[in-house]
Amino acid sequence: MKFINSEDYKKIFTFNPSTPNRITARESGWLEFKESFNWLSKQGYTKSMAAFANNKGGYIVFGVKNNPKELVGLQSNNFEATDEEKITSYLNSCFSPEIEYEKFIVNVKSKTVGIVRIHQNRDKPVVCIKNDGELKESDIYYRYSGKSERIKYPELKALLEKLKETERKSWMEHLEKISKVGANNAAILDVLNGEISGEGGTLVIDRKLIPKLRFISSGSLQESGKPVLKLIGDVKPVSVVTSKNGTKLIRGTGFQITDNPKAPIIRLEELDILKKYPLNYRTLAKKLSGRYTDFKQNKKFNDLKKKLLGNKKFSLTRRLDPSNPKSTSQTFYSYSVYKEFDKHYKKR
Repeated sequence: MKFINSEDYKKIFTFNPSTPNRITARESGWLEFKESFNWLSKQGYTKSMAAFANNKGGYIVFGVKNNPKELVGLQSNNFEATDEEKITSYLNSCFSPEIEYEKFIVNVKSKTVGIVRIHQNRDKPVVCIKNDGELKESDIYYRYSGKSERIKYPELKALLEKLKETERKSWMEHLEKISKVGANNAAILDVLNGEISGEGGTLVIDRKLIPKLRFISSGSLQESGKPVLKLIGDVKPVSVVTSKNGTKLIRGTGFQITDNPKAPIIRLEELDILKKYPLNYRTLAKKLSGRYTDFKQNKKFNDLKKKLLGNKKFSLTRRLDPSNPKSTSQTFYSYSVYKEFDKHYKKR
């Protein structure tokens, strides 16, 4: 496992030479120890996970006794038996946007240790969206040195300033691209409604129109007759190789089946399949918030989302380790989900 060979592993599991099981590492802004794991204490665990996500990420290590820090290992299989889907569902019901994490076990000195690694969120801040025990709605938790607590003003200000700077850079990148082609030549693609709008109005390309179009290479002259689309690059025929059960996955991928023996062969890999499901939890919530006037990330939203799980028309759940049914999972959604949510929310 990569974690065992990582620098983080070495920092966490460094032992006192004179006391074999005594860990020298201390709880910090990226590390927290727990002697045991009990899902009844989920509010405390998830509060720390949100706090780490709002800082720079970190680890919660289960199986280390406090004061002094002594490696004792987990005394039950509660940690391993608690499914990631259960943890993720609870996290999504209490926090938004989605918290990314990994859950796994390692053996240290013949003792079983549980590890939850929390990634730094790209979309901050992670905010508590409901009251549950020590979790309070609207609170933002932050990891300080050895403690997870409500964020203080200096850290909140820095977090919001960084968010503003990230958004500014994103706008500058878009504006730079627009300046290269010219404002009059640029258009905006609305991925929600499938429309391309620009100086000349709105363009919607129907599938039935495709056979009536012909492509010309950049620099070629337009010939009279058929409508022409300017092509920058090359169009080549391709073959898609897949099983009969996977044939339906070809739809919407942008590939065309051909019997041309000279066409390059492309095999459908996992990333190709995921192109049908471009929305993760965070992106879905953000899109829906912009689509509806009455949308909130609350129980209603989570209940509606759960109904879409398992239906390949709407969602696909992907595990970090496909061979391990207990591996951390993440669900992705197709654009078809919009029609389902349209039934329950008011469009802008």
